[in-house]
Amino acid sequence: MKRLLLIEDNTLTRENFCEIFESGGYEVIAASNGETGIELAKSSNPNLIICDLMMPNMDGFEVKKILSKNKKTSSIPFIYLTALADIKDVQYAMELGADDYITKPVGAKKLLELISNRLLRIEELNKKNSEKLPQNIYKTEDENILIKSGGKHILAVLDDIIIIKAKKDYSEILLKTGEKALIKKTLKSWEKTLPEKTFLRIHRNTIINSKLIEKIEPMFNGSYVARLKYYPDPIYFSQRYSQKIRKKLLLK
Repeated sequence: MKRLLLIEDNTLTRENFCEIFESGGYEVIAASNGETGIELAKSSNPNLIICDLMMPNMDGFEVKKILSKNKKTSSIPFIYLTALADIKDVQYAMELGADDYITKPVGAKKLLELISNRLLRIEELNKKNSEKLPQNIYKTEDENILIKSGGKHILAVLDDIIIIKAKKDYSEILLKTGEKALIKKTLKSWEKTLPEKTFLRIHRNTIINSKLIEKIEPMFNGSYVARLKYYPDPIYFSQRYSQKIRKKLLLK
């Protein structure tokens, strides 16, 4: 049984969502504030966290920031629950590393469908992962990288890299095969290593393979949102990096 952690300050909404999740066959743990939610995330090891964005004392942004700094909770999939329709908040949420967001109000059927789809995506991305993540990575030629995991070395083609995400002093690489690698290497170092024509830094936390861009659209604030092959979620560009990328990709 999948375990969900719901962090929601509104009592009626929290109780209603708990009933919906339980009717869908999930084990549900609930917290009425961000502080309690963080402690439950550490102790209960949920499969997915659903967190309200606007809460007193500690909002959803701060909850995600704190969870991202803890080794036990940094990799737990995280979805924001919000009544806000402001795209700026959504964009910032995704830049913090959230996996998705749900806009309230939402019906029971739609809510369960969204949660089920998210959990399925997580399983699909993780099913081919190694039990032990690589501990280091080296560039061999312009087209290849060598990933070292203990005494094992894996040669991967650079084009197989879909996305690289910052995890404090580490970076997480996702390959087309579904494999992930956690490497002690900053995005700044990656920028010096990877071919500039192929790999784009789109904000402070993310580098993407530009060859895998299927669709890219402008947003009202001058930034962009893109879809990548082999990656289920939208990719949000920050305004800062959008200015640099606009010239490189000849975007309007």
